[in-house]
Amino acid sequence: MPTITSDHKDLFRTPDTEDKLNLFHSLLNANELTVTNSLALLKIIHGELKNNNYSDRLIYKRYAAAIETLRYRMLDTLQLVVATWKNHQIKSTTPPDWFPEEPKG
Repeated sequence: MPTITSDHKDLFRTPDTEDKLNLFHSLLNANELTVTNSLALLKIIHGELKNNNYSDRLIYKRYAAAIETLRYRMLDTLQLVVATWKNHQIKSTTPPDWFPEEPKG
């Protein structure tokens, strides 16, 4: 858990992957995690893990633990997230740029 500092600049920094995982866990623990929130956060976190080469493997373990916790506590939500990823479409207001078409060729 991040420490609270008196430095106001911490309020305006760009959140990193760990911050997003903390938010995911906080929402899950407070029973406020929705399918849309799950989809959004996991899509962003997954993309960051895929595109960045983290030397500290702990972040990957935390992501795996988040998925496992979601599977254990909210299986239906996880199944909807996975189905959405597989189908590349969602009936809600999810922006289409979340699921760009794969380049052909």
